[in-house]
Amino acid sequence: MDKIIFFHMNQLGDLLFSLPILKVAREELNSQNYSLISDGLAPLLVGSGLVDGVLDKKNSSIKFIKRKKFNKAVLFSESPSSLLRAFFSKIKERIGFQTASLSFLLTKKVERVGVPSLFNNRELGKALGLKNIQEDYTHILKIPQENINNVIKWLKDNNLNSSKTVAISVGASKKRQDKCLENSKWIKVIDILSDNGFNCVLSGAKWEQKSLEDIAQKCKIKPKLFIAQGGILDTAAFLKNCGLFLGIDSGAMHLAAAVGTKCVAVFGYTDPYQVGPMPIDKHVVIKKEDINLINPEDIINAVLYKRPGVEK
Repeated sequence: MDKIIFFHMNQLGDLLFSLPILKVAREELNSQNYSLISDGLAPLLVGSGLVDGVLDKKNSSIKFIKRKKFNKAVLFSESPSSLLRAFFSKIKERIGFQTASLSFLLTKKVERVGVPSLFNNRELGKALGLKNIQEDYTHILKIPQENINNVIKWLKDNNLNSSKTVAISVGASKKRQDKCLENSKWIKVIDILSDNGFNCVLSGAKWEQKSLEDIAQKCKIKPKLFIAQGGILDTAAFLKNCGLFLGIDSGAMHLAAAVGTKCVAVFGYTDPYQVGPMPIDKHVVIKKEDINLINPEDIINAVLYKRPGVEK
């Protein structure tokens, strides 16, 4: 029996791009499958039963991985540390992208086109021998009932109708601030949506709470804040129970799409046909090469009229 380890990237969206490969590996291969992943994202895989086990990316040494006796590695990650760990762990077959700086350590190389994406990950899956890999990441995650109940209670306590609730995600990490719109534009969007009967909820991680509170204070009708106290599974449950997701190109956007919530997404320089919410024809994308040229009116029109596809 093969024992396979999947080396994941650190970002939420990149993890979601790997879900179809993990799903089919589970279905088609008589193998034990493990994921090397950041601790905060691991619950998504564990809760969905997509792998037999997870290894904490931060604390799994080469010696520890070697003791697990994997004979195959699939490297979604191109980082030197991932390739070195796979090589020095004596994993016989190592499948990864030829664009990795240490690609000479791989035994099987796959071409990567553009940025990390589901399209590229599917090529890795094919190199592993997988056949029926779906083209999007929807309906793969399974959210535990406990987390769903947490969110249902939160919505009830805040007197929110889930079908009229819009999850709004505006923030990005320090390295990705060029994906963001000015807060003043989001404030105007929230005010107009509130006037049109929507329940606006600003959603984000704990480290974003202060900036989200600042936005909320400036709105005419102060939106609620959803800061997931139960980690990533509470976030997934919240997004699943909202009528609409509205926000920037982000991991939260991908998570909303993955759990089946319609997205209205704001894009700048990134390519929605590569990294947009999936499947793209079920969502609305507003794209301008300079994201600062997107106006509140563009967003409101997209929400109210909901034309699927990419609006430029």
